[in-house]
Amino acid sequence: MSAAQKKTKRNSDGLNFGKGMSGKNKKIDSTGKLTRLTAITAAVVAVLFIGSLFIGSNYFRQNFTALTIDNVKYSITDFNYYYENAYFQYYNAMSGGGDLGNSMLPSRDTPLKSQIYNEETGETWSDFFQKMALEQMKSDNKIYLAAMKDNYQLPAEDKAELDAEIENLKAMGYASGYPNFGDYLRSAYGKSMTEDAYRKNSERSYLINSYINNVRENLAYSPEEIESYYTENKNMFDTFTFRYFLVSVEIDKADYPDDASYEAAKAEAVKEAGIKAGEYAAKITDEQSFIDTAREYDPETYKDDTASQRIYKGELLGSVYGDWLRDEGRKAGDVSTFEMSNGYYVVMYEARDNNHYPTVNFQAIVVKQAAVNENTIPADDDGTAYDEAVAVNRKTAEDTANSIYKEWLDGGATQEKLEELMESRSVEISVDESKLYENVYKNQLPDIDSWIYDPARKPGDNTVLYAESVGYYILNFIGPGEQYSDILSETKKRDKDLQAWKDALTGGEPKMTWLMSLTK
Repeated sequence: MSAAQKKTKRNSDGLNFGKGMSGKNKKIDSTGKLTRLTAITAAVVAVLFIGSLFIGSNYFRQNFTALTIDNVKYSITDFNYYYENAYFQYYNAMSGGGDLGNSMLPSRDTPLKSQIYNEETGETWSDFFQKMALEQMKSDNKIYLAAMKDNYQLPAEDKAELDAEIENLKAMGYASGYPNFGDYLRSAYGKSMTEDAYRKNSERSYLINSYINNVRENLAYSPEEIESYYTENKNMFDTFTFRYFLVSVEIDKADYPDDASYEAAKAEAVKEAGIKAGEYAAKITDEQSFIDTAREYDPETYKDDTASQRIYKGELLGSVYGDWLRDEGRKAGDVSTFEMSNGYYVVMYEARDNNHYPTVNFQAIVVKQAAVNENTIPADDDGTAYDEAVAVNRKTAEDTANSIYKEWLDGGATQEKLEELMESRSVEISVDESKLYENVYKNQLPDIDSWIYDPARKPGDNTVLYAESVGYYILNFIGPGEQYSDILSETKKRDKDLQAWKDALTGGEPKMTWLMSLTK
């Protein structure tokens, strides 16, 4: 029984006691009886009113336990932290999915508890996010308890990252017009959220994530285990090079009176596309003939020789033609067609790479070429002014790159000197892209792939390289990295084993005790 309920019961008992006294003294006048009853009733109302204010207060929300999960206490404010994060994560995931994703979002102008999520069950969007929040709380709690059992402490670098995140949020709040950080937090997490409460919950989240990463990094495998795991899953890990184009169906549903006639017409159109795709496939005998045939079908889309080529790992291959490409009997030059809902693919197999090659490590400073401000170009320009502006921007980037390169060479051309220049000349470069690159695999950075993977490349080689899509690279080759197949295998095996650890840890329903409603 809550404090407020106990107070209410005591006052209720007092009211019964007063009635008993009145029965012993029937000569008490009605005015006196009314006066005492009024006073008692007023006292009860006052206690109930004060109790409701206390229960609804921010202090109560922040400090009193709303539920326990395996004996770990959570307040309403703690729950709100999870609830709002569940909403933010879902909203960000769905809003990035275009019109379809946006259609799966609740309105931001109506309370979530007033919007139905599931018409069959009557579940509201508020119910939906409560379930998400509670599932995350249960999962996190298991991992949190495991971390506590191991006496795991949040590393200093993670604490610094949390501090930086909070400072960034403060800056965002001020920029959004909030006078203080507390107001900004309350706008997102509810009226009882404070900086201390947010920090406490965020630190717990950081601790959980850090502990998970620590468990993952401490998983150990022998070289034989890594190679064996790769071999078992080579159809997913190997890299496949192939070419394709889609002979698509052009049919408008609006041109048909009903769904049945539209589907019949579409089926016939897909059949015709299959016949055309087969005719195109019959013309293909090698890579150049595929390039020519794709260009014949669609001159604009396939005007570049590489437009029809794809290089994907096996796990990323389309389900329509993936099994065909992964077939171990597949040979370079094999061609086939595959039906889609909107046409037929023409596909040619080129190569399969088992990724048993060393990756590369190098340093790069990237000097970006400024984009041309088209507002400065005359409206009647025939392209000359624009090209001249592009040339000017390229020359500026080239001069900057050569200046940094010369300073680096004059300073001894060391890794340390290049790192120093990344700091001292940060205004002139792309800070995000100027860094040490480790374990870069083939085709990861197409602009410089041919240079970093030149068979003649050796440690200490350096150059200034122009890439039209970026600008100028100052490159310092360090040497080979880890074998790419090992990186793929070990990464996936760690992920799989970590998930198994989490499943074992979070499996089963925890012991939960509800002390009050968490309804938003």
